[in-house]
Amino acid sequence: MKTLTIANQKGGVGKSTLAVHLVWYAAELGYRVLLVDLDGQANSTRTFAEAPKGLSASSLFRRAPDGSLPEPVSHAVSLIHADVGVNDVEGLPLETIKTPATWLRQYRKDYEFCVIDTPPNLGRRLLAALIAGDYVVSPVGLNGYSIQGITDLQRTILTVKKKLNPHLTNLGILPNLVNHRSKTQQTLLAGLRERLGDRMLPFALTNRVAVSDAIDNRHPVWRKGRGESSQKAGEEMRQVCGEIVGRIFK
Repeated sequence: MKTLTIANQKGGVGKSTLAVHLVWYAAELGYRVLLVDLDGQANSTRTFAEAPKGLSASSLFRRAPDGSLPEPVSHAVSLIHADVGVNDVEGLPLETIKTPATWLRQYRKDYEFCVIDTPPNLGRRLLAALIAGDYVVSPVGLNGYSIQGITDLQRTILTVKKKLNPHLTNLGILPNLVNHRSKTQQTLLAGLRERLGDRMLPFALTNRVAVSDAIDNRHPVWRKGRGESSQKAGEEMRQVCGEIVGRIFK
């Protein structure tokens, strides 16, 4: 099982949107996919299950499992859902950040791909997801606060790789929710690409209403799209998902 962590310590950058589209994309390719939602907002969870059952995210931080299993939500996708208790993980002893990686290993024969959605802060859950991951990708918004946050996160990823998870591969940074008509955002994007080089993924996702509409209707943006904007949104998202999944299963 290849495990991908979607990480950014700032909210509103499209982590959950990317996570669920990667799940849909990989499932369409025929992979058996496990989605792990560590974000108490539970956006990824609600996309796949209104009343989730089975194994909860907070259970991954316990020393002993409760006997529950991931919930199958489609023929190819299973879910470890975000629950109220997952927010309390931040108050647990620091050593619990290694526990989720241990429990997720038991599912390596059941799934080929695991996607971990994370909360928008640098705490135990994000660190646990980086320790459990084989790969990490970081969506970023094009504003000063987001860019500062992504710079800090890159240092955190490097520290985790050096001290806790030497197998972690950083796939890069994905500019998201981009307004291509904004000169400020275009300047920020050009500056990021010049400064970070190959640490940037070679795509930028445009801020399009069609993406949020698709999420609200619980299907990928490339499905059931109408109109030119919707079709472009679908093409962009499929390209991004194809790039990421292609790098993981190369």
